[in-house]
Amino acid sequence: MPASPRRQAARLRASYTRETPPLAALGIARQDKTNPSLRNNLGLDACTAPQRRLRALLALGMFNHGPTSLWPRQVSLADITRYTIVVSPRHDDLVITTRAPYNVTCWLVGRDNLPQIGLPGLRVETSYDDGWRLRHLPTGASMTVTGDRDGRLQGPPGADSNYSRLWTNDIPVSDEEYATLNTLPRLSPDTETMLAALLVRLCVHAPDGSWDIGMWFHIPTDRPARGHAHHRRLSVEGGQCTLHWDSDPHPQDLHAALTDPVIGLLGATGHPTRDGWLLQYELSRLTAHPAAYRP
Repeated sequence: MPASPRRQAARLRASYTRETPPLAALGIARQDKTNPSLRNNLGLDACTAPQRRLRALLALGMFNHGPTSLWPRQVSLADITRYTIVVSPRHDDLVITTRAPYNVTCWLVGRDNLPQIGLPGLRVETSYDDGWRLRHLPTGASMTVTGDRDGRLQGPPGADSNYSRLWTNDIPVSDEEYATLNTLPRLSPDTETMLAALLVRLCVHAPDGSWDIGMWFHIPTDRPARGHAHHRRLSVEGGQCTLHWDSDPHPQDLHAALTDPVIGLLGATGHPTRDGWLLQYELSRLTAHPAAYRP
């Protein structure tokens, strides 16, 4: 018996995202008979407004790192990409699977002795044996971090953080966290969509090996490394986003991930520039400079 369209779509998505097919299937959008575009049905960019906002905020944290970073905290979120992770976006959740779920969660959520770490307002909602359900209190959006390759949260749920270190839902958002969020640039829905698209493609690759994002800290197979400083600077002004980075991924690979006919951001178009490339999505633009920022 041939596979259902949903299973076919899950296998196709998984071949790009490194998800397992069961994990990918949970993020597949329902078939839209009015718009049969394949990219609409793979579910990478279709999400609620709170999810889109959460992903854009995470992108600002992960794509700012080093001495020229614009992330307004002492600790960025970029170190999450030092771990081997798989990002699995769903309509109302963002799932990260990893062999080190506690380590990843420790970069995402603050705690009493490290209040400057993590995404402001992100909390542990429920703990499991090898995973955490997280809730971003300012937006209400959820995240899941788990060691299970299929995205499951196993074991009895608990209300604490397992290690009694990570902040939980009963700790309100602090004045410092609100101040940090207010320091971040104002983002239009189009700009949030573009930044969210960067985030959910943190570790995608082409099934034929023609391009590979490589998780930003890892060298793609059979490709020379671009550098080891891992400086990143993502700035936003109005609808203009500007990204500098001096290590992996290769610039053409990142462009391919965002414009690929199967896995790219639907409606995004791009072209090369003198020192990088430009991506246009609706009223927002992303200018990519594959070099360290120089004031």
